[in-house]
Amino acid sequence: MEYYFIDLKLNWFDAQQFCRENYTDLATVSSMEDLVRLEIPSDYSAWIGMFDDPASWNGVLGNGSNLWRWSRTGTTSPGGYQNWAPGEPSNSGTFHFCVSVAKGQWWDDPCAKSYAFVCFTDSTQLDKKQYSLVTTAMSWKNAQSYCRKYYTDLATIEDETENTAVTKAGLGHQVWIGLYRDPWMWSDGSTSTFTNWPVGQPDFPSLEPHCVKVNKGMNFLDTYCAEMFAFFCEKAVKKKRIHVVKMELQADVDLSDSSISTLKQTNTAVHRISA
Repeated sequence: MEYYFIDLKLNWFDAQQFCRENYTDLATVSSMEDLVRLEIPSDYSAWIGMFDDPASWNGVLGNGSNLWRWSRTGTTSPGGYQNWAPGEPSNSGTFHFCVSVAKGQWWDDPCAKSYAFVCFTDSTQLDKKQYSLVTTAMSWKNAQSYCRKYYTDLATIEDETENTAVTKAGLGHQVWIGLYRDPWMWSDGSTSTFTNWPVGQPDFPSLEPHCVKVNKGMNFLDTYCAEMFAFFCEKAVKKKRIHVVKMELQADVDLSDSSISTLKQTNTAVHRISA
């Protein structure tokens, strides 16, 4: 992949369109090596292809890279059941990427917050899940690890009956369940999970689209997509394929023979089509 710095100040969406029309897309950064290759000019910040658009995930359960999905499967439930509290998910604070249940309603919460949680165990004999409450408050990630160690996973809820069962198992606690989302996605659809946030970033609690720029210090910074910055485009590099034909001719072969002439012409043609 080749990167191109475009010294033209546009908002993120116009920069995306420019890159798609003239290159491949806004730049995806998959590693620190890629980030160094951007060669950001002094005193510049520039858009890259990372963004988060609430219109794509607000109340949507699905299999997209930044949609709500279940810990157990990494996908939505087949029926797409959900039971958000009024106004949820709201992303009303930083890192509200995990889901808790209180009185049967779902809330997006900071994943680092500590709650009791409900695990489940698959029960093939009863053909239903068995839910267990753990009252020790933990972050969502630690709760997930605990459930995976001692049960099957954090609770998955696929219908109203299961939602009622989890609520009952919670015994009045606000509890973590297995619903979560990864907040960011890349313009070109890449699945790279590389980031380089400085301390305190991202810090953009909003239901407005927010996009990512990089600065000279190679930090990722979340920003209003409507702001104007230079940007980096990417273009896929076509690999050259070289075909080599080896021929061995005997010393006593008549080079004026028509079949030998044809082989020589074929060899010449192959080397001409080497790009």
